[in-house]
Amino acid sequence: MTKHLFLFTIGPVQAFIAQARRTQDLYIGSRMLSALAAAGVQAATSSAGFQPIFPAPQQGTQLSEADLKGTPHRFAFLSNEAPYTLAERVEKAIRDQWRIQFAEKVEKWLRDRLGDGKWLQVFQQQAYDWLEFYWVALPYNESEHTDLLGQAGGALAQRKYARHFPQIEAAGDKCTLTGAQSALPFTENQRTRLVDAVGDIVLSPNERLGALAIIKRLAGQHHAKCFGDKKFEIRSTTAIAFDKKEDSEETERRTGRKDSGKEVVGYLAVLHMDGDRMGKHLSTLKSREEHIAFSAKLTRFATQIVPETIKKHGGAGGLLVYSGGDDVLALLPLKHALKCAYELYNAFHALTGLTASAGIAITPHDLPLDNALEMAREAEETAKDNYGRDAVVFTEAHGTGQMRSAGANWKVVPFLQRLQELFEQGKISSKLGYELQAIDHDLHAADMVQLRQAEILRVAKRRTAEGVDFEREVKPIMEEMICLVEPVLDKKGEPKKPAIPTWADMANWAILTRFLATDRAKEGQA
Repeated sequence: MTKHLFLFTIGPVQAFIAQARRTQDLYIGSRMLSALAAAGVQAATSSAGFQPIFPAPQQGTQLSEADLKGTPHRFAFLSNEAPYTLAERVEKAIRDQWRIQFAEKVEKWLRDRLGDGKWLQVFQQQAYDWLEFYWVALPYNESEHTDLLGQAGGALAQRKYARHFPQIEAAGDKCTLTGAQSALPFTENQRTRLVDAVGDIVLSPNERLGALAIIKRLAGQHHAKCFGDKKFEIRSTTAIAFDKKEDSEETERRTGRKDSGKEVVGYLAVLHMDGDRMGKHLSTLKSREEHIAFSAKLTRFATQIVPETIKKHGGAGGLLVYSGGDDVLALLPLKHALKCAYELYNAFHALTGLTASAGIAITPHDLPLDNALEMAREAEETAKDNYGRDAVVFTEAHGTGQMRSAGANWKVVPFLQRLQELFEQGKISSKLGYELQAIDHDLHAADMVQLRQAEILRVAKRRTAEGVDFEREVKPIMEEMICLVEPVLDKKGEPKKPAIPTWADMANWAILTRFLATDRAKEGQA
């Protein structure tokens, strides 16, 4: 019996997860895809000669329930079973998981409370045939493991390019969450009963949702019990912004908090981290044993280290959305974002020997999550493309629509943490970053290095709080900043390529670290 290498992927991943206006949409969409992938892997484990590649068991040779927690949408294994037979079984398990565990439970819950009607036909048309499923199988030879895995990845990519796009006529209003499917045509009476049944925190009266959106919205509630839990406590963006486990007031969930006649506009951080040059590293693994050992490290990182780190350094409001292999998505309170990201980076590097890049988007708590997610993804891509990987980029969005970003290699983070502590302790003025911007603008010429350095120290001393020892507490940090930014001379005394970060970056870092140091970002008259 011929052994084959199998490579599977399900989707659409980004579209399904990113179509989110609330934390519950984001979290549930991610958890659903992991549950579907885990069902596919589980279906394959009983096949003759099954040997996992990714995800890999952290102990022994068999996959445990813990190993399958957070299964990524792409998975690989070896098996002696006939390719088409096994692929059909894996696909059936995935589609059955969606149908039985999610779609049918929500459909039944809706019918029990709303009765039948036009909505049911539309629901059934949309809910049961949306999944994309692709696979590749190649005859396996242990001595050609790396080459075969590369061939499988290339073939799978080509297969996805040839995906089928059915033409769908969608009448009526569009789903306000996905913008693709038509909204379920509930009558006004049915809509009122639905909102009354779930509460307007789950479904607001002005939302018009299609089948996929409403399944995500209801699946996490105790009504459907789709995940076997008693009830989900998914914190809102407002709770995360104010670093709280739960919201105490419904109005707080929607509009923020009011103190002494002022409305406090909360901000949160969206962290997206991804390993660098993973494909290149996988191509260096010469055997299945090496690949499994590396996969086991990724499984441990995703299922143990990431959740523990978010819990430890994410504050009371931190929410892990997704952790699959080298890919992490989390929502964090501002003041914990840098510490948590750096801890994750160090853990990943220590475990795998590889680097990672991250994008962190700072957004108002009421900014639609799909916009915040896109900002974090673009920041992560900028870290890889503009800062040479092994880097982190922050992007900040004000409620006014203004944007500010700063990037650097991870080696700058310990400095930024000390700078953040100075702001937290009130030892330096919040205006420091803006004065650094002015210095960068006025003294940017290459022949002004000494003048620029002297001006930075002069401004920093002037912005040091009364009673603080500038020479001992502030000056060393400013001198470190200068060393991080100014070009370093090579052996011939010539400047090397401009340092990263630049002074413009560092000025923005100073502004952002001050921003991170605050519990609530900004106040304005209510």
